[in-house]
Amino acid sequence: MLETGHTNAYPNAEGVGSNSLAMIQRYFGQDVQRYGYVPGLSYGDPKEVVLMYMRTRYTWHADNAHTIFSPQRWLVLSPEIVDSGTCPEGGELLDTPEFKKRLEMTVAFLREHQRPYWQVVSQEKSNFLKSVTD
Repeated sequence: MLETGHTNAYPNAEGVGSNSLAMIQRYFGQDVQRYGYVPGLSYGDPKEVVLMYMRTRYTWHADNAHTIFSPQRWLVLSPEIVDSGTCPEGGELLDTPEFKKRLEMTVAFLREHQRPYWQVVSQEKSNFLKSVTD
């Protein structure tokens, strides 16, 4: 079920990231599923929390300054999406330790504010973080 009880809330399909992204996929295409997603956030939440993320070598779609030999980093989008960050199209590039710290902080934020399905999000992201290596 889509959580719609909060103004400016992003999609939340019972706390499952991929199901939540599926609800907006018709607007952004199949490639939106390449991102990791944290359900339960709203537009006005702090810029330090993580809404979407992906491991990449690029800073923006037309970035041709990087090659397959460039190091991969985590492209992280805050709830403000394009209005924040250091990348041309919004977002920040983080190394793995900083990314893990920010994702853990995001889950703590959801728990502290008792956002819908925060327990499901916490379990999903905990499992994901265990799989992340440098």
